Amino acid sequence: MSGIDAELKAKGVDIPSRPISAVGEVSIRYGNIPIPLGEGAVRGPPEIERYRPLARAIRNWYYETYGDRIKIDMAVGKIVLLLEGDLYALRIPQFVGSVNFIAEREWIQKAPIGRGSATTNVVQLVDGMTPGLAQRLSDEALLEIGSSFEIGLRAFYTLMSTQNELMAIARNDIKMAVSNLMERHDHFGASKWASLQSAEKVLKAAIALKGGRFKYVHDLGQLCHQLTELGMVFDHARLVDDIQCTPKIRYGEEACSREQALVAHQASLVLVNRLRDAGAGFELGLGG
Repeated sequence: MSGIDAELKAKGVDIPSRPISAVGEVSIRYGNIPIPLGEGAVRGPPEIERYRPLARAIRNWYYETYGDRIKIDMAVGKIVLLLEGDLYALRIPQFVGSVNFIAEREWIQKAPIGRGSATTNVVQLVDGMTPGLAQRLSDEALLEIGSSFEIGLRAFYTLMSTQNELMAIARNDIKMAVSNLMERHDHFGASKWASLQSAEKVLKAAIALKGGRFKYVHDLGQLCHQLTELGMVFDHARLVDDIQCTPKIRYGEEACSREQALVAHQASLVLVNRLRDAGAGFELGLGG
């Protein structure tokens, strides 16, 4: 397994993708044996089931070697929100089909796969949320979770679905803004700078999709003015005020509090939605 893993590493296969790639490599090396995937909730024919212990052994090798690094994050993005005085990250899930999203204090146990719309309690998508904490959430906290989920759902699916390289880069900037908010409590300025970068990329993508040539500036106001000249009218003044900062903020030479970084992060996602609704040429990617 060490040799196979080394070959996958040399090919540039990332760690979360290696367990399934390793299954394919083992299968080919030993005469295309039919190694099953998954945990075996549905049994296959005997000629496949005989190799299930081999699949489990490969998976266990990766768990023992890399631990949690092999886990695949199925979220398309995260939005940070303030709940009862503490910061939490709310995951926006990747899903197909019809899903009924609710925001309630009652914990929903994992339901078996069946027909019809699935129901997901977005409270359970908050990283670190527990059934006990969910029961004690105030009405205001539930509303905050619900409204933040709506903002994040539309924004991240727009970023993911719009075929423009700048939108993909903006997603990475948002990840950095979230990381600096949640994991580096002395880096609020760096978080706000990342939010500025994401907003800048999104505005430039909108200009390009409108057939314009964007300016290479960090001034969001100038970029919004370019969009106005291209015929796009949208409410941006407050968003620009919340996000705009200078490069000095990265080095602590411009003050930035936790609250200011949080507001900038959320505003950068609202900006995505506002631009799309104003006709920026972005794709929603949620069936309409």
